[in-house]
Amino acid sequence: MTEQIRVQPPLFEVNKHFGPFMAEIMLPEEVIVNLTKMTDKLLENPNTPDHGQNLAGVINDEKLIYQQDFIDAGVSDMLEGCVRTYVAQSATRHGISKDSTFESAINSAWIVSQYENEYNPAHTHTGCEISGVLYLKVPDVKGRRKIPSKKGKVDHDGDIIFPYSSESQRDGDILSKGMLQVTPSRGLMLIFPSWLLHSVYPFIGEEERRSIAFNANYIVFSPKDKDGKYEWIAGNAKNVQGKYKYWDKTKIKGETK
Repeated sequence: MTEQIRVQPPLFEVNKHFGPFMAEIMLPEEVIVNLTKMTDKLLENPNTPDHGQNLAGVINDEKLIYQQDFIDAGVSDMLEGCVRTYVAQSATRHGISKDSTFESAINSAWIVSQYENEYNPAHTHTGCEISGVLYLKVPDVKGRRKIPSKKGKVDHDGDIIFPYSSESQRDGDILSKGMLQVTPSRGLMLIFPSWLLHSVYPFIGEEERRSIAFNANYIVFSPKDKDGKYEWIAGNAKNVQGKYKYWDKTKIKGETK
């Protein structure tokens, strides 16, 4: 029998070359407290504009948030910084130089005050490149349905689901993952491409499940050359530089640009 070669490969890596990049962030306690107080006031204020008519959710209470609300809560810079870091880290994973210019801006945000049997059907977000959600109140809703035939099965109640490819959901397949299921926790923030399909399951019980959803835009420019010139690499300059109702709390209700 021929002797088998025992030399190990000089390079062996298992990489993720396909699919979207997502950010998972745990917010500082001070930020969670300030955002909870901010949303308490907005939900209690009868003059807070309703945003539900513009959204896919089967949810009664979805109130608009303005940039000034985040500024007043002391969290605007941190939220914008998280979005920009997500863009920068995603770009460098694509091989783009870390010396490039990364610009981003949140252009809309709203409260999702979800109660029993309310849900978000599968949807994507338009008018943006980036979307995100952060959780402020997350009741423990697992195991409440008590369906005997489903004992031992995964409980989806209250979870957010990101379906990407059904091909990799076959039994016994460990080489790919086509769907991500996340059980929200207080202070968790997720950032992802706006085109990524996602949905939120309903739950039973009297408690509130409160989150803030937002959209953002971005653009990336190459490092300047010796002549001070740079090139567009990714993103949408028009969207980053556009004007949005979110940025001006004095705009007439319903006006958008």
